[in-house]
Amino acid sequence: MCESRVLIERGGEEGGRELLMEDVATVEVSGEEIKLRGIFGETKNVTGRIKEINLMSHTIVIK
Repeated sequence: MCESRVLIERGGEEGGRELLMEDVATVEVSGEEIKLRGIFGETKNVTGRIKEINLMSHTIVIK
């Protein structure tokens, strides 16, 4: 499986990251609105921008 964890960066440093959602299968971006959809259909909407996508560690960082 290739699901990702989505982290949100609040303090501007790596120590300021917290888990927002796990097992994310789909990410849809429309302006500053980001819609996350999990493998079981759960969704979460967040405002921000994608700062980093790391395919090796399956993580997405939103700022």
